[in-house]
Amino acid sequence: MPTWYRRFLPDTLLDMEAASASADGDERPTIALMLGGGGARAAYQVGVLHYMAEAFPDFRFSVLTGVSAGAINTTHLANHVGTFRQATNSLVHNWQHLSADKVFDVNSGFAVMRQLFADRNPESRTAEAMRQRGVLDPSPLRTFLSEKMAAHDNTLRGIDQNIRTGWLKGVAVVTTSYTTGQTVTWVQGCEFDEWERPDRVGRETELSVEHVMASTALPLVFPPVRIGEAWYGDGGVRLMAPLAPAVNMGATRIMVIANRYKPSQKEAGEPSVRGHPPLAQVMGVLVNAVFTDALEQDAENLRRINRLVRKQPVQNGQAERVIDLLQIRPSVSLSAFAHEYVNELPATIRYVVGGTGSSEVRHADWMSVLLFARGYIERVIEIGYHDARRQYDRIAAFIAGE
Repeated sequence: MPTWYRRFLPDTLLDMEAASASADGDERPTIALMLGGGGARAAYQVGVLHYMAEAFPDFRFSVLTGVSAGAINTTHLANHVGTFRQATNSLVHNWQHLSADKVFDVNSGFAVMRQLFADRNPESRTAEAMRQRGVLDPSPLRTFLSEKMAAHDNTLRGIDQNIRTGWLKGVAVVTTSYTTGQTVTWVQGCEFDEWERPDRVGRETELSVEHVMASTALPLVFPPVRIGEAWYGDGGVRLMAPLAPAVNMGATRIMVIANRYKPSQKEAGEPSVRGHPPLAQVMGVLVNAVFTDALEQDAENLRRINRLVRKQPVQNGQAERVIDLLQIRPSVSLSAFAHEYVNELPATIRYVVGGTGSSEVRHADWMSVLLFARGYIERVIEIGYHDARRQYDRIAAFIAGE
């Protein structure tokens, strides 16, 4: 590839070249799964995976990468020592029994907001509120994950076992360092060179529940999580290249399960709110920017690079690596029907989301992130399942490498 052109390409190209060089001589396909964030909307990923496990029971992703709520799903798959179908069945069961009180302390929002807004004297704030450092306390989620992933000592021991058996090459969890401002990807398994970019780095580690909690710590909503001597939060905050971890880990094919519906041009131009936008509308825009916008741009960059690579002549008997990409996305907006389930939330959480004006917007993106209500989760899982079933041919072709 011409050296002058490299200056105008995104970091994804550099990651592709590094992965290609390190993977020379290995002809086996490395199929990666990348799952992004979106809070309760990540139940859509579970529905897609549930159908895939039924349709392709012998299939396994060899590389798993996750951000925010997607990190919960990827680490569950990586840590489960059963078959792909058993792992997804367990994941579905966990989500179907998930509720708001198992994700955050439903009373924590009142405690912190009362301290922040009613009492401006830091010396008189309660120790609990100062320790929490977020609107909501996610301690129940830490307990839930530790129990469901058998991480009683905080370590996800099943990951190492699956790597040793050979079906899993590696798993990555993405976080944001509040100490340096960099995106930090924590990788277990895979032979890779710890990448160093000004805005993002890769680190080899033994993954724990704390890495997952850090990746899911949405800024301001959930408190930062300490890993080592630094503090971390949601991995999507500054993640400009969501596909890069999978590329760095040697992926030859990447499947992405998105949580956001892609509207038509007409739909995109319709206003979601009339008049002055409430806080819920602003929060919804920010949430989508964190969880989905960068992924769409990175996917387009990868397609553009693939087109460029395919046009390059073979040099020294070897062609540049092309990384196939398959995106599965919702057929309907997962936030359009969120209002129907808000009454299933505890009163305190209804107050938190309702106080931002969620009822005034047509697509409740912000509300859907915190909508850990069983009715909503089951509906989103069902949508994911049927969307995947309708795309059986695309998925089968992707797995077969066609």
